[in-house]
Amino acid sequence: MIELRKTLTRLLVRLGLAGLAVWYGRYLIVTAETGVAGVSRLLAAMLCFVLAALIFTPALVRLVAELTGDVLDSGGLGGSNSPYYRFAADKRARGRFAEAMAELEKIAEEHPHEVRVYLEMLAIALADLGDQEQARAICRRGKRALKSRQDAGLLDAAYKKGCAELSVG
Repeated sequence: MIELRKTLTRLLVRLGLAGLAVWYGRYLIVTAETGVAGVSRLLAAMLCFVLAALIFTPALVRLVAELTGDVLDSGGLGGSNSPYYRFAADKRARGRFAEAMAELEKIAEEHPHEVRVYLEMLAIALADLGDQEQARAICRRGKRALKSRQDAGLLDAAYKKGCAELSVG
């Protein structure tokens, strides 16, 4: 929400600056004379319109990305702001762990070879729910589904570390 507020503020500031450039470009067109002098004013006006677009467009693109959950620029399935994981992360942050797990289960069904989904489920099971049995089941399932030995090793190491921290804590 804070990011959206900042984005809207940037958009309004840039809209004001772009509006000034458009206003000046329109002024140049209206006051243009005929002949060579008029052509140079028209070219300057066109440059003002291009400048306005360059000022305003990045803020507009950022707003659209914020509102669509970075669907257009998510960095792929595993990106840090990936919309695939955003819903689950939001639900986890609100303490709705069962709903977060359900979101992650959907991702695991669609993308069973992605290690991140199993790591996220493992984190909820161990850190939030304190359920070693569920964590063990997630780890087994993930190790069977993952194609990469490196990913399976990463999942196993995360499970062992989480269980050790749960035992100590």
